Amino acid sequence: MKTILLTASSIVFLFILSWLIFYIKGKQFALRNRLHKADAIVVLAGTRGNIKFLDSKIQTAINLYRNEWAPYIICSGRFSAKVAGSGEPNLIPLDDLQAAARNGRIQEKDIARAAETWDVNLGANYLRNKALAMGIPADSILVEDQSLHTRENAEYVLLLDLLKEHHFTHIILVTSPFHQLRTYLTFKKVFDLHDIKITNFSDTNGWHPATWFLSSKNRHIVHGEIERIKLYRAKGDL
Repeated sequence: MKTILLTASSIVFLFILSWLIFYIKGKQFALRNRLHKADAIVVLAGTRGNIKFLDSKIQTAINLYRNEWAPYIICSGRFSAKVAGSGEPNLIPLDDLQAAARNGRIQEKDIARAAETWDVNLGANYLRNKALAMGIPADSILVEDQSLHTRENAEYVLLLDLLKEHHFTHIILVTSPFHQLRTYLTFKKVFDLHDIKITNFSDTNGWHPATWFLSSKNRHIVHGEIERIKLYRAKGDL
């Protein structure tokens, strides 16, 4: 009887320990800081094959704008991965991708997949159109529609005339919960050089740190993000 109780106690302990590890990881990825007034809300394109990720991010940015946390929304990213049922994709031409590889913007090994999946129709202008349809004034929306990865998101947002002209010093950064950590680390590497503060406000729709790991798709996505963080770190991007 004593052995059975010890075994049961061990199982409970391991269950709690495993849950705690996943909970901490969930909080680590889906970063959210206390909000303060900022100069702009930056929201990134990207679907990971699910249009809900894209729509939910722009909805989070719109909510922040309507609650007057910042007077501008900046939509960033040339593309998102195409999504079945979202219309005919407008894929990035192969010549453009090959040129990007020659210029060191993407890797040669990514060209074939990119040519089949990188949909310009689901990029920054998709986010802009969603915001306009929901009543956000056109002059409150800025578009950066050339970046091909997270590092370029940060670098190309900095090139926007409005940021330079008005000397922005604080942004609110919005992306998907599993992408927030890598995005923040990447933006920080770039923005710290310009003394621009970043407040994280991950879109957490459908994501909770206590339960996210119950979805095999979420576990797969987070594993992929961990590998990307290692890759970005090796490249010096964060």
